[in-house]
Amino acid sequence: MSEAIQESDDEGSQNEYIPRVGGEIDLDISVDSESPFVVIPRGGAKEIGRSCYQVETRNGTYLVDVGLNQGDGGLFPDLRGLDEGQIDAVFLTHAHIDHVGSLPLLESHNFLSDQAPVITTRPTAALADTLLRDSLKLHRRATQKPGREQQYSETDLRKVIDRFRPCGYQAADLSAHVAHIEDTETLHFEFGNAAHLLGSAWLALTVDGSRVVFSGDIGGRSNHLPEIDEPPQADALFLESTYGDTHSHTSATDTRTDIYNEAIDAATDGKPVLIPCFGVGRSQELLYMFKNRVHTLPEEDRKQLNVVYDGMAQSATDTYNEHCRSEFAAESIRNYIVNSGDQQPFLFDQASAARRMPMSREELLEADETPIIIAPSGMLSGGFSPTYLLEFCQRYDDARVILCGYQAEGTPGRQLEDAIEEDLERVGVTLPSNGLNGGIPDEGEGTRVKVPVSWISRYHGLSAHAARNTLLQFARQVSPSQVYLIHGEQEQQEKMAQHLRDNLDSVSEIQLTGMMHPVSVSPDLPEEEIVGDRPAKRILDERGADIEVGDSAQFGSDAVHGTLSEFSDQIEALELALRTLSGQLAVERHDSGFSEEDIRQIVRDEMDEIVREAVEENQSN
Repeated sequence: MSEAIQESDDEGSQNEYIPRVGGEIDLDISVDSESPFVVIPRGGAKEIGRSCYQVETRNGTYLVDVGLNQGDGGLFPDLRGLDEGQIDAVFLTHAHIDHVGSLPLLESHNFLSDQAPVITTRPTAALADTLLRDSLKLHRRATQKPGREQQYSETDLRKVIDRFRPCGYQAADLSAHVAHIEDTETLHFEFGNAAHLLGSAWLALTVDGSRVVFSGDIGGRSNHLPEIDEPPQADALFLESTYGDTHSHTSATDTRTDIYNEAIDAATDGKPVLIPCFGVGRSQELLYMFKNRVHTLPEEDRKQLNVVYDGMAQSATDTYNEHCRSEFAAESIRNYIVNSGDQQPFLFDQASAARRMPMSREELLEADETPIIIAPSGMLSGGFSPTYLLEFCQRYDDARVILCGYQAEGTPGRQLEDAIEEDLERVGVTLPSNGLNGGIPDEGEGTRVKVPVSWISRYHGLSAHAARNTLLQFARQVSPSQVYLIHGEQEQQEKMAQHLRDNLDSVSEIQLTGMMHPVSVSPDLPEEEIVGDRPAKRILDERGADIEVGDSAQFGSDAVHGTLSEFSDQIEALELALRTLSGQLAVERHDSGFSEEDIRQIVRDEMDEIVREAVEENQSN
């Protein structure tokens, strides 16, 4: 194995609040047959946050994710050098704010072409809607400070949400989703389950005999999501590296048991419990954990149990319950719904949404039942979690604060986490809250409290990000010659790069990506392997078809005895079927009562008929 580890220089942190847009910037973008892809990291290089990657082909400009930063550094992606109407499509890997939070900025600065879609999975579209509306509220508050201007409006938000084109885990031609794209654009895309969040996906893009895979955020440890789908082989892999320095995580099952036991023991002992966590993903995992275990409690303890979920976790849990009957949820959940008839697998009798409680939040903290509160944000940097922690410090002599997610640099959550290692008695933090009745403070202001370190517990085993052994397995499946590490702090990326160099035989180049440093992707896979993996070819294979050039094509049990003289004609016939069915299936998936299996059968039947007609037309000509 030959290898080279290169490191691109970062241009420095973008500390200003105003996004970097417009102006001239010298970017070396040379797209040709030898380099069909050029990828420009506009965020998410040596950092976790504001993930955004520009993808250039000879006929189009695309973005993969458009996130927002929640820790130190620049808030928005660096969008300098983009022209009005330049972006032909946006692909979203999942709905976390560090991957979708800057979407409205594209609208406010007119970077999207008139018909540019935002292509993503159905759950991601629904969850992103929730997250973006919440983010707009925070943005409005933040820009009330002197010297700041609101960067996007509710109109921009509505416009970009209207661009969403939801789909399933599938492979398709871009032309099926982008009506205005050049006829010469041959880009194909594929989403596969990344097991990080409901609807999360890795993304494969293929054009002109070359393929690149974006890992998105890789998970595989959830109690409610399917296993990671195997990605296709590719020339280049843009691989997340959040835990690139961690060989393997603590057992998720053991961690869930430990968190459950600590929370229940504290609550039954009269100590309130706060679990700050992501409103989307982690909150639902915790609710599902409680649901599967509370039935083992004595009846008297169950009656006293009061689990409250607040903030964005409320609407996100509704979305989870809506989508848990589909391919996006684990088979165990789908089977549970069928067997039990319970249409809300993430809820249970002792769980209440804060907005549906028969009492106020203040009354909740004064009630006889000791609460277990699940609230965003997980880093205590916003949402209701800092307000609850402030109230805990002012009201209680003893309590529990359970940290169970990643804590970014510069956040109150990281300060609490670091205090455990420093063996302090109390840790002083400024919480972005004035309490339940004090209103919301200006950005950068808040209430200073001292939190007893004895209250704080830290669990790493629930991470929704894969450790490096799983990342290595994913990379081996992709078998790339080029690996570009993204979505990770530099120390983690350096260790991940070394691990890949030692264990990934296919790789010849490993690079720690730098902000605004273009990288060229060159073909490495044989042309026939790339073509053979096109969406239409996959469907031919699924139908048992022999697509050797010049041979008859067999569909199902019936032979369609037509000879297509060129392989491209055979592929074009199948892709005609895909394009024809795309619009109808989008409607059926959303508006009909058909199951996914029913729709797949419709696809097969309709495709047989359309291809039959295409073959007959070819014969007559």
